[in-house]
Amino acid sequence: MNAVFSKMFMRVMVVIAFALATATSSFAQGGATSSGVFNPLGQSSAGGAGMGMRLPLIVGGSFGIGSGAGVGNGSDVGLCCVRPMIGAWIPGIAFLRLGYGFSSYEEQDDDKKNEVETSSFSVDLGTHLFSEFYLTGSYSRVSALSANGDIAWNEWSVGFGTFWFVFSRTLLTLDFGYHWVRKHYDPFVDRDVSGGRMQMNIGFAVFVY
Repeated sequence: MNAVFSKMFMRVMVVIAFALATATSSFAQGGATSSGVFNPLGQSSAGGAGMGMRLPLIVGGSFGIGSGAGVGNGSDVGLCCVRPMIGAWIPGIAFLRLGYGFSSYEEQDDDKKNEVETSSFSVDLGTHLFSEFYLTGSYSRVSALSANGDIAWNEWSVGFGTFWFVFSRTLLTLDFGYHWVRKHYDPFVDRDVSGGRMQMNIGFAVFVY
């Protein structure tokens, strides 16, 4: 187990532990009815007892699996990003998610390898098309730290996704999208680089009351 995988594994475990803790708390507070699942918008399914949602605020997290970093030679498929997030979500209408992500990858040029650790602030906007299905667009500002210097770049993405309600106020999400990595100077290869990647994000969100 190399150092990069170890760090990412620990971050994934933290997100999973947070997901379990918040989902358990949500279940204990709201609970699903015996004949339907609670709807946080204030409507329950047939036979369920409804409650009004005070605010559509969410906390959550996700981890992404993508076709590498999208730049340089980091093109191997693997875990790309762990991202806690907060935001607002009105199921069936739209959502806004703000996230701060972590990722690591290695660049290789000839016989040299360089570990790059990145962090990113992202803003996701989504609009629902058909019930649980939605379109997304995002902007991310990414910073990268390596032995050869510190760099930053912008990323844009478009995609689509879906969600499933579990317990009473918790939902699971699945997103697919394409990310455009805008041109920036990479000190490791000593030139301007740009690129893109496909990415899948698996995550969760818990409504906060």
